[in-house]
Amino acid sequence: MGSEKIASMKRRIKSGAAMAGVAVIAGLGLTAGSAQAETEGDAEILAGGCASGYVCGWENSGYGGDKWVNWRVGGVGSTYEIDWWNGDNEISSISNESNKMLRLYANDGATGAYFCLGPGVDIRNLSDLEPDRNDWIESIRVVSAC
Repeated sequence: MGSEKIASMKRRIKSGAAMAGVAVIAGLGLTAGSAQAETEGDAEILAGGCASGYVCGWENSGYGGDKWVNWRVGGVGSTYEIDWWNGDNEISSISNESNKMLRLYANDGATGAYFCLGPGVDIRNLSDLEPDRNDWIESIRVVSAC
């Protein structure tokens, strides 16, 4: 391959990367600072993924840092325990990409105080909730209603 072709390919790659960066920045501006339910797909765009049928939880707000929860949601009554060495009391943003209602609990074994997360709801910053739910979740249970 000639040096002109290589230079042309590099320009196209740089141009494509720049356009992708503009698209990501534009998307970030649409949802910044909101604890309300976000538009469908925000968590996928911002964090690089929470697959359909899963609930995902990240250590940082804005779907950043390590993804400590990546659970394929089961049927009503199924429970997910967040490992104490791997994300327990460290979740700062969450995405429910399932069609299930979830209760997010303060204690292991789906016990203690909880709040509900509806199907398809993404929360960018759990500290914006009232009361503050940042670094609070220890277990998750699928429920029929909240």
